[in-house]
Amino acid sequence: MVLTIIFSTTPGQTIKYTQNASASGVLNRKVMGNEIESLTTTNAISRALADTKVPGGIVRVFDCTEEPVKQRWQPGGASLSDILNAIVMTDPQYYWQLDNGVINVLPVAGEPALLSVRVKELQVLNATSVYLAYSALMSLPDVKKAVMALGLTDSFERLQGPIPLGDDKIGFNVVCRDVTLREALNAIVRADGKAVWAYHERHCNGRDGFSIEFLVQ
Repeated sequence: MVLTIIFSTTPGQTIKYTQNASASGVLNRKVMGNEIESLTTTNAISRALADTKVPGGIVRVFDCTEEPVKQRWQPGGASLSDILNAIVMTDPQYYWQLDNGVINVLPVAGEPALLSVRVKELQVLNATSVYLAYSALMSLPDVKKAVMALGLTDSFERLQGPIPLGDDKIGFNVVCRDVTLREALNAIVRADGKAVWAYHERHCNGRDGFSIEFLVQ
């Protein structure tokens, strides 16, 4: 048995994905909170995932002029799937999908090329922080070569900040082979159990750059 979710993005366009029915337990988790807030799309998604303790990843590509869309935030105990559907309905440049327990929110216009780069192997044992696993991933020759080839050499922000050591945390293992960079990031947060990564790519005034941070860890 499979669970199929269909939702509209832009007028006349429908995105459909299919996931095992066992995913319904994750998607039916309740997002609590009755206070009304105004949040950006990224903040609304990360809040929903943090509240339900579901790992995820968010991809945002923008230029010099883009204004972030504001979301009216008042979940009131709605399911995670209903909240995600409401978010992408308000900001239809995004859609969401579930990858083996990890929620990904992606641009309708297409996934950035860097996230599609193949990673031959990532093996990190007893990692006590998602940043330690992330550092190992971004140090792989395949990834560094792709960053240079795509011209994404302008590190426009140091979003991730200092890498926390996480000495008091039980370590986790990440082992994956022949996956995309996005799938490797998903493997990291899946192993951690609740972290949410965010990929930002900016093209502005002839400068192209990207950064990755963890909104929830």
